[in-house]
Amino acid sequence: MNIEKLKKEWFPLFNSKELKSKPLAKTLLGFKLVFARIDNKVVCFEDRCPHRNVPLSKGSVIRDQLRCNYHGWSFNSIGELKNIPGCKNCNKNIKLQTISTAERNGIIWVRLEGNKKLNNYFASSAAYSSTISFKHLKADFIHSIENFLDPTHTPFIHKGLLRNENGQSMSVTQESNESGFKTYYKLNNKQNGLINKLFDSGIDENIASCSFPGFTTIEYLKNNKLLFKISVFFVPINKGKVQMVVNVNLIKTFVPSFLKFILLRPFLELAFYQDKKILESQYKEHTFFKKSYKIVDTDLVIDHLLHIFYDKTKGVNKTLDIDL
Repeated sequence: MNIEKLKKEWFPLFNSKELKSKPLAKTLLGFKLVFARIDNKVVCFEDRCPHRNVPLSKGSVIRDQLRCNYHGWSFNSIGELKNIPGCKNCNKNIKLQTISTAERNGIIWVRLEGNKKLNNYFASSAAYSSTISFKHLKADFIHSIENFLDPTHTPFIHKGLLRNENGQSMSVTQESNESGFKTYYKLNNKQNGLINKLFDSGIDENIASCSFPGFTTIEYLKNNKLLFKISVFFVPINKGKVQMVVNVNLIKTFVPSFLKFILLRPFLELAFYQDKKILESQYKEHTFFKKSYKIVDTDLVIDHLLHIFYDKTKGVNKTLDIDL
């Protein structure tokens, strides 16, 4: 992947409730980071003390300073070295590498480099209720995105839950630009899985989109009205480690939103488990065989993903009918 390009983007890394009084270690794009609350704000540094490269995440926050647990070197909220125990006249012109952070709607966002502004990725109107969760995979980054956006695996990996084989057809069109793409699915018949039998009032169109650096959505519409949306921000933690920040949006009705989420959650958790199982198996075998794979017309998104994340040839917008 184009790591240098990704380093300039914002990523949602963890729930802000996870950061308490102690330093917290996290990884993004293979870079080890430490987070702490100092002077009533969230700060982030490279996770190493410049003295002997001990992880600062193993230290503590003492009097609004991040202190290394090896020799007690202490740093303030902007990374300046403020104290070297037992060394009054030591040179303190040493500073930690600081990383940009933002705390928004209970999520800590991180940008490794640059000055790009943070978009409001999970924004939704007052007509919808939402809930956010964090998921983790030992899988490939772009194939995790492909799996989320791909309908052709659903009669097999999610058999009975989302779709069954036969009797499912759709007309597909696509549009794309340099930073992302969108796929429109006109459903010729109602999905025949258990989730749809229980919760689907007649959805006739899905719109699936992906934009750099990993923000994806699937919208579920009936008569051009949005009823349900799942947004997933895929975060490349490290090679073979992917985080999904999942935001589920439901249109508000007379049924309390919390009750709908309670009823829907077990089915979504099962779908995630099924995807997790196949994606982790795929990654394990792919790293073992290290062989190229075949791409056919019904592989709707892989060429677009290779283009925006690996700078490969521009993806081809598809127009076709699919029978599942």
